[in-house]
Amino acid sequence: MGARDNLNKLYERFLRNESKPEDIRRLMELFGTADDQTLQELVRKQLNDPFATAPYNTGNNERYDRVFNNLKQQIEPAKPTRTLWVKISVAASVVLLLGAWSYYFLRNSMPRPVIAEHRIHNDVKPGGNKAYLILSDGQSIALAGQRSGLIGKDAGNSIVKTADGQLKYVKRHNNHIDKEIPLNTLQTPVGGYYKVVLADGTKVWLNAASQLRYPADFRNMKQRKVELKGEAYFEVAKDSAHPFIVQTDDQQISVLGTHFNVNAYHDDGGSKTTLLEGSIRAAGKNAQAIIKPGQQVISSSTGKLNIDEVDTELVVAWKNDQFMFESEPVRPLMKAVARWYDVEVIFGADVPDVRFNGAISKFENISAVLKILESTGKIHFEVNGRKVYVTK
Repeated sequence: MGARDNLNKLYERFLRNESKPEDIRRLMELFGTADDQTLQELVRKQLNDPFATAPYNTGNNERYDRVFNNLKQQIEPAKPTRTLWVKISVAASVVLLLGAWSYYFLRNSMPRPVIAEHRIHNDVKPGGNKAYLILSDGQSIALAGQRSGLIGKDAGNSIVKTADGQLKYVKRHNNHIDKEIPLNTLQTPVGGYYKVVLADGTKVWLNAASQLRYPADFRNMKQRKVELKGEAYFEVAKDSAHPFIVQTDDQQISVLGTHFNVNAYHDDGGSKTTLLEGSIRAAGKNAQAIIKPGQQVISSSTGKLNIDEVDTELVVAWKNDQFMFESEPVRPLMKAVARWYDVEVIFGADVPDVRFNGAISKFENISAVLKILESTGKIHFEVNGRKVYVTK
C-alpha cells in the first residue's frame, strides 16, 4: 500500500474514532511528510465533514471551532498558492495533533502522552503584554501595571496607553523645541511584548526581550531614526521628505514607508531584515543592498549582506500571535520558546538535530507546545520550575 493510500485510511479511521495508538503515531509521521496536493484533499475533507471534530470532543470544543473557522476563512476565497497551503497544512496539523492527544486522554486503555502528568503540574503560562517605558528624563514606567489613559508627557506629546493595551504618542502643541533630541526607550522583558504608535504614526510591534530607542517627537528632524535590539515589526508612516531609519548593531535599514520585520537578537547571529511591502535599503559594514517583498537580508560576520527568498508568513508569525515553523531545527526553535515563556532551556548531550513543522497559538501554556514537538518521538522534554530539560 502506498504512503498516500495509507494516510487516507489512517485518517478516515481517526475521524471514525477507531484509531489505535500505533495508528495515531503513524498518522503523525505521514501527515508531516505528505505533499501539498494530498494535504489539500485532507484539509478540504476535514473542513467539509460536519462530523470531523467528533473525535476531539474534550469539553473544550471552542478551541477546535476557532481553528476550523480560521481554516475555512483561509481556504474558501483564496487561490491554492504555496504560501497559503503551507499555512493551512501546519494549522491543520495542529488540529490533528491536538485531537490525537485528546484521544489519548479520553481512552484509559491507551498509553499516556509523552509528557507525563507529573510534568504537567510544572506547566508554564505564556508571556503577555508587558514592557517598560523610559522617558527622556530617566523616569521608568511599568506599562503592565498602568490603566488606560494618559501615563506621561515628553517633547510636547502626550503618551497614552490605549484600552487595547498599546502605547500611543499624541501631539499636544506645535511650538516645542529642544536643543537635544528627547529620546524614549521601550523595553520588553523575557515573556513580554508590546505595540507602540510613534509620534509620526509609525506602528511598531516589539517582540520579547527587545529594546526600541526612538525620538519622543520627530518634528524638526531631517530623518526619523530609531535603534533596535531584539526583534520588531514595523509599519512605517509614509513621509517622502523624512526617511525612516532602523539601526541595529550590524545593519542600517532605510525606508520611506513600508512594512518589514527586523530580527537583531545577539544570540541569533547577524541581523535579519525581511520585507513584506514596499522597498528598503540595507547597509552593513562592508556592503549595501536593496531588497524586494518576500526577501530577507542577513548580515554576515564579515560585514557582507546575503539575500534570501523567504516565507514571510513564518517570519512574522510571532507578531500574529503564533509559533509557526517549517523545517525548523530544535535549538533556534527553543530559543524562541525560552524568550516567550521566560524559561531556561537545558539540552542533554545526545539531543538529535530534529526539525519541526507546525503552528500553535502563542497563548497556549508551554505544555501544549512541547507536546507537539514530542509527537515526533525523537525528542523529549521535562519542565522543572522555569527550566526545560531536552533529552533524546
